[in-house]
Amino acid sequence: MKCFCTFENRRESWIGLKLLALSLEKHSRDFTLCVGMLEGQDEMAEWLRRRALHAVLVPVPAFQDAWSIWSVKPRLMLQLFAQGYTDVTWLDADLIVLRDLAPLLAGLDDDTVLMARELDYPFEFNRPVMEAYAMEPRRELAGGVNTCVMRMTPRHEPLLRKLMECMAAPFFRDQTGTPGERRMIKWHYDQTIMEMLLTCGDATWTPTATVELIPAGSGVIQELGVTRYSVKDRLRNGVGLNLPWLVHALGLKPWDSNPRTRSVRAASVFSAFAEKYRDEVDEPMPWANASGLSSRIARMLSLGQPHWMGIGHCALGRLRQIVTRHRDPIAPGLRNASLS
Repeated sequence: MKCFCTFENRRESWIGLKLLALSLEKHSRDFTLCVGMLEGQDEMAEWLRRRALHAVLVPVPAFQDAWSIWSVKPRLMLQLFAQGYTDVTWLDADLIVLRDLAPLLAGLDDDTVLMARELDYPFEFNRPVMEAYAMEPRRELAGGVNTCVMRMTPRHEPLLRKLMECMAAPFFRDQTGTPGERRMIKWHYDQTIMEMLLTCGDATWTPTATVELIPAGSGVIQELGVTRYSVKDRLRNGVGLNLPWLVHALGLKPWDSNPRTRSVRAASVFSAFAEKYRDEVDEPMPWANASGLSSRIARMLSLGQPHWMGIGHCALGRLRQIVTRHRDPIAPGLRNASLS
């Protein structure tokens, strides 16, 4: 018995959950979307009952403290295994599905973990995190992982329980509670720990699961600002040479009130796809129709193709980065931080 699952407890981000549910309804058939629900989320529950015909509401226990919210992915997946599901795929509530996901999941054996690739960065071991958990490198992956998509079976219960154990450690709480600008290490919360567990080991833990990564750009559009979704991938996806499965609002969300999201809204591929569901979300979406000269230029250059929204901004941004790096080169192994 298969299912997708997700969770979102922040009222201001329920719009993301709605877009995920609606896009699944549009593109997929014969699926179940298990939505973890806390007590008091009556408004969201009522919307799901009306609009998401394949949604199953799954009550989840209240979180004991502010830190335990980070363990919601393994907690909910383990809960669903206990309820009889044998193939569970987590989807972050800031994803929009672009086509039927059934072919993506077809043919995966019970040993295989499927995850999204974290942008286009090459894989590198996170040595400070490994040292904190007394882990040693055992194998490399094709790239870094992003847990916005995470498919597992009951064979991976030990992995999920180990993830929860590591996230309950003081080191995880210390790093999570430290403002990003003060952290001395690359830190992507649960996916930092998951990447370590898939590639490192100690006397009691050995990474044995087969890992497949959905490529960034051509498989999952990881939209972080305007430059991470490359001009090359935009062009290929726009003419149908690639058919990506999902678009992910990585980092700042288009609906965030943070002023820094203005540039994201002006040229957002995620927002362009979100507009298709404006009449079904039952709430205003002003962020998906950003006004201003920059947005009008982006829409004009897109020629009505969502993948090409912001392609001019992307090209100019990449040019600025190339010029900046030429003037002040960056160490080749340095990977920029991002938020899932």
